[in-house]
Amino acid sequence: MPLIKNVIHRFHVKRPLTARERELRLDIRKPAGEAPHYQLSLIRLNSTFVECVDKWYEERGFGAMFGAAAFAAAAFGLWVVVTNIFKHWHPIGLFFLFWFPVLLGVTVYIFLCDAFTYTHYPIRFNRKNRQVYAFRPDGSVLKVPWDRVYWTILGHANPLGWLNVVGHVMDESGKTVLETFALSVNTKGKEGEEDLRNHFEFFRLYMQEGPGVALQRIHPVPLIMLPPIDRQKESWAFGWERITLTLNGSPLLQVLAQVFFLPESLFRWIVMRTSKIPQWPQWVEDECRIEPDDPWRREPGYRDEAAIAAAKVIAGARRSG
Repeated sequence: MPLIKNVIHRFHVKRPLTARERELRLDIRKPAGEAPHYQLSLIRLNSTFVECVDKWYEERGFGAMFGAAAFAAAAFGLWVVVTNIFKHWHPIGLFFLFWFPVLLGVTVYIFLCDAFTYTHYPIRFNRKNRQVYAFRPDGSVLKVPWDRVYWTILGHANPLGWLNVVGHVMDESGKTVLETFALSVNTKGKEGEEDLRNHFEFFRLYMQEGPGVALQRIHPVPLIMLPPIDRQKESWAFGWERITLTLNGSPLLQVLAQVFFLPESLFRWIVMRTSKIPQWPQWVEDECRIEPDDPWRREPGYRDEAAIAAAKVIAGARRSG
């Protein structure tokens, strides 16, 4: 099913850069934002590399839910046509008799773009050899020098106008996009652009100045790593929490949205249970070897409890003030 697996990572490639992509280019030699953040996207961090999830991780479950709902609607439509075509004959019935099975196939296709794939598509930034590794939908790995990635903000052709930080792999002339991968934050609008710049700035700081500087610059935000999704599939509870966090800062909306988030979390759980955990090939692990006494080693599930406690004190003081 390579075609189905590649749909969820589809970007328009084999094309020249747009004027907008040139305008929004992110230069690794210059600060991209003033408030770097990691947005609960980190799997592992150490002196050799930092590993994060990609843009699709936040959205997992939505495609399966949409596909299942559309399948139910199409199946009901087909049942209505089949049960009525002989009772109330009309030529238009043959038209629907042909198209509803096609719609059923499309909905299954949409479902399989989300389920029966990989649980996530990790991206690894190795600061020692200055390479970036991106796990592809077909299980292969893209390796590209950090200094040769064309970083920019890309908008997608949809009514909501979502934006992402993407890394383009360019041809030798630097004019044609050969391949694209995206960081984890999905946002929109002018404020969204600034959010994306700050997200990229965290990885830029890590690669250019090291983990100490990157972690210091996120202060007082505590470092909280994702659970060990590189070794085990996430729980339903964490998937629900991850979906709900898309409305972080809006508690009323979070409550009201549960009518949508709860079923989506169930489909996210189904997606994760039917998908494989990605495994880096041995040559990647060999190139990303971690020193045993690495002082910056932060494994999946790590929580900076001291910083979390301090952040709670600051938040309490603000509320009482």
